[in-house]
Amino acid sequence: MDNGNTFSINIEGLDKIIGRLDDLESEIDRRLEEKLTKIALKIIHDAKRLAPIDEGDLVGALDIDVVKHLIGLAYIDLGATVDVNSYAVVQHEGFRRTKSGAVVQFQPGEKTRSKGDYNGYSPGKKFLENALKMNEQWIMEELSGLLEGW
Repeated sequence: MDNGNTFSINIEGLDKIIGRLDDLESEIDRRLEEKLTKIALKIIHDAKRLAPIDEGDLVGALDIDVVKHLIGLAYIDLGATVDVNSYAVVQHEGFRRTKSGAVVQFQPGEKTRSKGDYNGYSPGKKFLENALKMNEQWIMEELSGLLEGW
């Protein structure tokens, strides 16, 4: 019985709208995964150009993982593989502590120095941090272009 106080809206095609939004979300996720992978590959490439090579195979151990999703965030791990992580951290920071607590500073050896500068950075310590710094502007441009064309 309609007493004039009933308000009703009939929306047709709501299923299509929801389906389109689901497709849009999937497309954004796909684009984001592509961008994050591209960025990580470039950073690792540059980090390898800057990594010390005097001993060990740090260059060969630098790698990226796959894009992961967690509570609405997407991220990608990059850096040294687990088997050389301790060595990689010491090489990246450019020093280590002895058992007695003394700090031993590392200097780039002949092989590392022979690599020469790359994009204004010298090879040796902070190789991953410097690879990020040299790409900071490019990373922002890549991520800001994520929704281009929509």
